[in-house]
Amino acid sequence: MPTIRLDNVSKLYHLGEFEHWAVQGIDLTIEQGDFLFLVGSRGAGKSTLMNIISGRMKPSLGKVFLDDKDVTPLNPRERETAFSAIRCIEQGADLDRSETVYGNLSEEVRRFFFFRSRIVNKPLVDKALGVVGVPECGDTFPRDLSSSECRRVLIAKAILHSPAVLMLDDFTDHMDEDTIWDMLHLLNELNRKGTTIIMSTNSSYVVNIMRRRVVTLADGKLVGDVKKGRYGYI
Repeated sequence: MPTIRLDNVSKLYHLGEFEHWAVQGIDLTIEQGDFLFLVGSRGAGKSTLMNIISGRMKPSLGKVFLDDKDVTPLNPRERETAFSAIRCIEQGADLDRSETVYGNLSEEVRRFFFFRSRIVNKPLVDKALGVVGVPECGDTFPRDLSSSECRRVLIAKAILHSPAVLMLDDFTDHMDEDTIWDMLHLLNELNRKGTTIIMSTNSSYVVNIMRRRVVTLADGKLVGDVKKGRYGYI
């Protein structure tokens, strides 16, 4: 599993004639097996930082290291390979409502292996669904699942190929407390088995339940990094 290190990372957006530094001068190390909450108000730079950590975005300044290898200058194909151990559930991610759960997860199998066949890899999919606690829903359409079950299927899709790092961008937005508790229990179990968890959130409820590492951003700058922290601890 990779150790992720950001060295003086900044990201500049050009908005017409204006410039905006989404994140500035970020120094951050995420060790193997860590469970980290990235918190801050909307516009603090959380999503930009998540995109940089996951390899989907290059910083404007600074360097990103995976296991002490500088991956900043890699081309897109090289970056895809370097960051293949990291999976991210993006903000607003959803399932394809026209496909069954098997169909949704098998699409991810085909994408990962560049398959074009419609054949379902049932053993692989069943294993992932069992890990997240919905082993019997493969033939079900998302519309017939609860919100909590759909979220579990999204996690199953992300962990199909046993990523070393699982990232979740505002994943608990609009969830009720019971569903949040289910998700956090699942993420805690994945972390206990060795998966690094990086989760951005605006929810003090989520952070205060778990009491894990809390990294706080404000105006694009890192202003707090507290082990076993609570929301607002800097």
